[in-house]
Order: sequence, then structure tokens, then C-alpha cells
Amino acid sequence: MTSHWLRRSVAVAASGLLVAISAAAPAHALPVRKSHATLVVDAIDQFIVPHVETFKTATAKLADATSAVCSAGGDAPSRQAATAAFADTVRAWGSLDFVRFGPVTRAHRLERILFWPDPRATAQRQLGAIVAARKPDVIAPGALASQSVAVQGLTALEILLYDDKAPLLVAGSDETAVYRCGLARAIADNLATIAREMADEWTAADGFRLKMVAAGSDNPLYKDASETARDVVKALATGLELCRDRFLMPELTALAADPPKRARLPFDRAELMGAYLSASLTGLHELFDATGLAAYVPADKPWMAEFLPRAWTSLLADAATLDALRLKERGSEAHLHALRKMRFDIGGIRSIVVRELAANAEIDMGFNELDGD
Repeated sequence: MTSHWLRRSVAVAASGLLVAISAAAPAHALPVRKSHATLVVDAIDQFIVPHVETFKTATAKLADATSAVCSAGGDAPSRQAATAAFADTVRAWGSLDFVRFGPVTRAHRLERILFWPDPRATAQRQLGAIVAARKPDVIAPGALASQSVAVQGLTALEILLYDDKAPLLVAGSDETAVYRCGLARAIADNLATIAREMADEWTAADGFRLKMVAAGSDNPLYKDASETARDVVKALATGLELCRDRFLMPELTALAADPPKRARLPFDRAELMGAYLSASLTGLHELFDATGLAAYVPADKPWMAEFLPRAWTSLLADAATLDALRLKERGSEAHLHALRKMRFDIGGIRSIVVRELAANAEIDMGFNELDGD
């Protein structure tokens, strides 16, 4: 009897010890679910402001490099440096252009940075008219900001930098070539000014960052943190739509035509279409991680926790192949497979973010964000 009681006491004690150890052990299963306010602060401080600063730095270097082309007479090293700076700026903007709230919405900055789509080649026509007129006041410091948005940003600068028939300011150039170089310099300076203004308006003492993190009844823009969280998550949904609608769908539609056509895609002339798309997808992934939305995967749908990282990885891998596929294997089965797979992964991520994660986080996305189009 005594032996039985002793064994039972030891078993009970051991069981209690296991419970105590389990309670003290760190939890590994679920990530922490962020509040709306924390989600917004992390999105701004970990993603938005750093990328705005990167864009500001890239455009400043682009302005210097473009000016150097004109000063150096358009020699090969200076033109290569300018196109490299342009590529860096394209990537910097690609990782940010889906954040369509705040300073970028003021003074038509979004369209001034990138005029796209441009189905009627408006930028090309208006640039041609400006060059033909060769008016000095158009390219005077700061004057370009009053011109059409089509000639102020990356779309126009790409046309000037990547024109093999009229490279910028070659030795012995005529007045037209000199003016074209001055116009390119004015566009690059204009981009740097826009980027600097955006950065200042985000981080100033009374800037847009403060307006987002200090939501409340006395805030004319945001009454509570759920409204700011909605803008952040809408940026995710918008960015995924942009990647699908700017790159994948036009290409798939063009290839399905009889006979197949060639789609007009952003930065195709500079062969930076894939770089821009990759930068956008990388930025979207970074923003997704900063929000912590993955913690809101429903407990009864664990497959989502497996699908999301796999889909992000697959998207980035496929995007990295698109430029080469378009150049050498356009319309091939490999090309079509990459496009269709990316369309599927983008659709899956967007649907999960909008319909599941945002809903579980009590972020009301509204009807337009739920319709999937």
C-alpha cells in the first residue's frame, strides 16, 4: 500500500513538473499579432520612409550623372554611368510606387515621376515638340515642373537616355543634340526635386508620418488607427494589382493574339522591365513582412501559412527570368508558364491578404478592394 502510494505521488509530482516546464517554455507556434497602430508604425519606419530615402538618394545620383554626360561631351563612360544611375532609380521607384497615399498624391507627383500607361506615345510626341522648338526657358532650372506631366519623369528620361540613333551630346553635336542633353538634365533635376520634397513631407516635424501615427478625433485625415492600417494594406493590394495589370496581363494578351503582338511594357526600351517588376515584388514582400499580417492566418486554414512564403519566393524567381525570356524565347512554353504562374501566385497572395488576413485583423478594406479587379 505504501509502495503504491509512493509511486502515485511521484507520478503526480512529475506531471505537475511537466506542466510547469511547459508553461515556462517559450511559445514557438504563433507570431505576435500587431495592433493597427503598431502595424502602421512598423510599415512607415521599416519600409516606407527608408524606401523614400533610397529614392531620394537614387534621383540625386541620377541628376549628377546626367549632368556629367552633358559636361563630358557624352563620352561612353559618362553615358554608361547615367544609364546605371537610371536603372538604380527605376528599381528604387519600383519598390515604392504602390504606396499611393501621402506626399506622392500631392502636386501630381505620381504622374510626374512615371507617366504610365502611355498608349498613344504622348511622352515621345511632346518631347519631340519641345526639342523641335528648343526654347531655353523650358529647360531653365525649375521650369520643367510647369510642363506636361508626360515629359517630367522616368518615361521621358528613358526615351532620351536610350536613343541609339541620337545618343546624348556626342562629340561635335549640333544645337539640337545640345538641347536634348539640357532637357535630359532638366528632367533628372526635376525628379530629384520631387523625391526630395516627398522625403521632407514624410519626415518633417509635422509631416505625414506624424499624421498617420497620431490618428484621432482632431486629425483631419485619420480618425483612428484602423483607417491608417487600411491605407497600408490597400497599398499591398494595389501593388499586386499593378504587377498583374502592368506586366503580366498585357503580355499574355499580346501573345494570345493571332498573330502574336508585342506588348508595350514599362521600361522596355531600357530592358529594365524585369528589374522594375522584381523591385516591385521585392518591395511588396518587404511591406507584407513589416505589417506582420501573416500572424492573422486563420487557425483552421494552416495551408495559407505554407502557401504565402512559397508564393513570394516563386514570384521573385519567375520575375528574374522575364527579361531574358522576352528577349530570347518570347512566346515559348517557358515564357507562358512563368507568366501564368506569376498571375496565379499574385492572385493567391492578394486574395489571402484582402479576404482573410485583413478581415481577421479587423481592417475594413471596402467593396472595391474585395471585388478582385
